[in-house]
Amino acid sequence: MRKYDVVIVGGGLAGLECGAILSKKGMSVCVLEQSGRTGGFFQPFFRNGKKIDTSVHYVGSLDNGMFLNNVFRYLDILKDIDLVRLNEDGFDKVHISGRCHSVAMGHENFSRSLSLDFPDMSRDIENYTRTLKEIGINSLRSTLSGGGISADALDMLSVSAFEKIERLIPDRRLQQVLSGHSLIYCGDRSMTPFYLHAITTNSYLEGAYRFRGGADKVTDSLTIRIRECGGVVRTKVKCASIITENKVVKGVRLDSGEVVEGKFVISTCHPAQTLSMLGTDSEVRKVYRNRINSLKNSPGLFCLYLIMKPGAFRYLNENHYIFGEESNQELSPSPLKNGILVSFQPPVDGTEFAEVVTLVKEMEWCEVEKWSDTIVGMRGDDYKEFKERICDQMITLADKHLPGLKEAILNSCSASPLTFRDYLGTPQGSAYGLMKSYSNPLSTIIPPKTKVHNLFLAGQSLNFHGVMGVTVTSIVTCSAILGANALTREVEF
Repeated sequence: MRKYDVVIVGGGLAGLECGAILSKKGMSVCVLEQSGRTGGFFQPFFRNGKKIDTSVHYVGSLDNGMFLNNVFRYLDILKDIDLVRLNEDGFDKVHISGRCHSVAMGHENFSRSLSLDFPDMSRDIENYTRTLKEIGINSLRSTLSGGGISADALDMLSVSAFEKIERLIPDRRLQQVLSGHSLIYCGDRSMTPFYLHAITTNSYLEGAYRFRGGADKVTDSLTIRIRECGGVVRTKVKCASIITENKVVKGVRLDSGEVVEGKFVISTCHPAQTLSMLGTDSEVRKVYRNRINSLKNSPGLFCLYLIMKPGAFRYLNENHYIFGEESNQELSPSPLKNGILVSFQPPVDGTEFAEVVTLVKEMEWCEVEKWSDTIVGMRGDDYKEFKERICDQMITLADKHLPGLKEAILNSCSASPLTFRDYLGTPQGSAYGLMKSYSNPLSTIIPPKTKVHNLFLAGQSLNFHGVMGVTVTSIVTCSAILGANALTREVEF
């Protein structure tokens, strides 16, 4: 039986990034993934001969010299992926009450563009932009260098995202424009800290990109890098328990009964799932288990995937956040709800016409909970009718602002939080793991180091959400194993 330096539970982005970093640093690594292929949320599926990205629509901080670009370069995966930079003068379009507002890339361009749209707010926009940049650079650097969450970041973790926006920006419509993309981080007025809004928004200003040919090229490339460094990546193996002895981790036991030994174990599962794999001999206190189990999960997503007729609708190199025409919308506080994201996959052949378009809306677990005991393909006619009704509403709203979209659809399929739960194992189909709360921030920021010696956590439930959040957490987790400064000398933050 081989013993590894590090056993990693979960072959999504977090597990593969940790595996690639640690194997690059000379450690023997074994990544264990329960599904048939690695990737997690990066996994695609196929319909009508088209490869469809499940849930990765666009990624930030990928311009040269920016954080994610530096990490991908360090991991040597940029050569394997085809990046498409979004429209610099409007990578996001926010549709509110009959008007469309462009969100430009780059801090100066962003500030200048919005100031043209809201001339009376130019000084406030400059202040807001400067705040985003300061948090994006200083707080992130402090976290990644091993200094933990800086004092400034902790302040911003303790402030409501949307109340802070309202203090910085007096104009109601502009407040709504700035929070128009909150779907991408599950922004919630009662919970979301300004830190999360700032880090996410700033990352897109540092370079917003899509992946041509599938986001899975990122995770496939990471898998290759691990194996090139002598690491092992196994699929179709499910971890049943994490083995501990005298509060020290010893490895994991698979469903088959096989034991995979490791000096270190990193679990990229949801923290509650990780705790469920630890026996009473781990001596993790009941009060801690109860606290983690009581934390709120982020909502799920309902995704409608449209396969387009050839040559019927032009590819749009930007994202559209579209909100309905409710009469009280102008007076509604941020963030606006019941909106949809319309995102286009870059055509594989480089033509000017769309091949796949994805419509996304937020969906709470309670909306699908009545079918929670069913399995894929056997949920009943009432579930089909529910999905059809949601799909019709989304297409109608999108077509109103992007005329001709509906007529250009060749075929479609959809996924609810139930789908993500059953295929990816996310609790309640949660899209972004545990919610972060400004009213009690330290209880929802989970440290990578656990009370069990040499057991570590990674993934988007720990620090913040999305590709950026996962990558930051992967760096922090690996630094906890390698030493605080082991990566700062090689990856420019």
